[in-house]
Amino acid sequence: MYIAKNCKFTLSILDINMNEENQLEQMAQRIPENRFNQPQSSSKPTIGYGAQFGILIGLFGFGMIVSTIVAAFLWIAITHTDIFSLQKNMSNPVYANQLKIVQTVSTLLMFFLPALVYAAIVNRKPLRHLGFISVFSKKQLLIIIGIVITGLFLTEGLGELNQIIPIPKKWELIFRNMEDSYSDSVVAMATMRNFAEYISVLIVIALIPAVVEESFFRGALQQLFVKWFKNAWVGIIITSIIFSAIHISYYGFIARAALGIVLGLLFYYGKNIWLNILAHFLNNAFAVTQLYIATKNGKLPKEIMNSNLPIISTGGSFLITLLSTAAALLIVIWLIKLFKTESIHIGAAEIDTTISPSNNPFE
Repeated sequence: MYIAKNCKFTLSILDINMNEENQLEQMAQRIPENRFNQPQSSSKPTIGYGAQFGILIGLFGFGMIVSTIVAAFLWIAITHTDIFSLQKNMSNPVYANQLKIVQTVSTLLMFFLPALVYAAIVNRKPLRHLGFISVFSKKQLLIIIGIVITGLFLTEGLGELNQIIPIPKKWELIFRNMEDSYSDSVVAMATMRNFAEYISVLIVIALIPAVVEESFFRGALQQLFVKWFKNAWVGIIITSIIFSAIHISYYGFIARAALGIVLGLLFYYGKNIWLNILAHFLNNAFAVTQLYIATKNGKLPKEIMNSNLPIISTGGSFLITLLSTAAALLIVIWLIKLFKTESIHIGAAEIDTTISPSNNPFE
């Protein structure tokens, strides 16, 4: 589940060279004592990347089927209702706690388990393959906080621009119904009458999605695409499009795709999925916190969901929206360049977590 509102980055402004293998090898030679240096694999895998992609997607499809079945039986067991009431009661706050349990189990089975099984197939150290490593710096953490805060302005502006793109009335009706259905289910699950419920919502809506989605999309899918296409931009952008599309939200598509690109760049340079989880969590947690504060002040959750975040709203002016979005984009680009520099400085950019310590046919 994802709360954040949802792009095309100007490649020439970023000036980020994605084909850095030679540069990194030269750096490794200059700093041979760096304990983070990893061997680079130049040979093609015995089983092609297309086959690897098929395995990952097959596991994802299997995870979807299993999660649907488990969610159905779990719903019946904890609500003592029939399966036919699930769709209707997904928007009923009375079942908020049950929805949290079903949501947590479903996302783990749909995203994290397929990513982990795939990583175990291609690497003897599956968690490392997904980026669960300990290499980071305090400066990286501070930069990520800055990116998240600035990114809120960027995604808010892109979300507003997304809404003014003209589409056929029939499509608009379909997309609006999808957004309403999404909002209703989120509002039902995000019932927060006290601080304890706020913490539980943070875990279910902000933390768990951050862990499972980053593991699947950045740790598994993006790394596969980057190696397959031998072009990091292609891998990151394709992953970001899939990441946004799978949330089935037209009006948040551009902003969520932009968020995916930012998260993709963070993982490409930092190689540490924990940093991605932090950024993803903070992004979601900000929206949950806004919802909690607003409801404590007497506002209706549905009203809040359908409005702009008050702290970063541009007031509906197209010119202000355009200028604020452009300014936020430039700041994000600058912060990503700082993150890249820091990642190279601490040796993180040299790490290749996908190299297995065994004679694995996939690597």
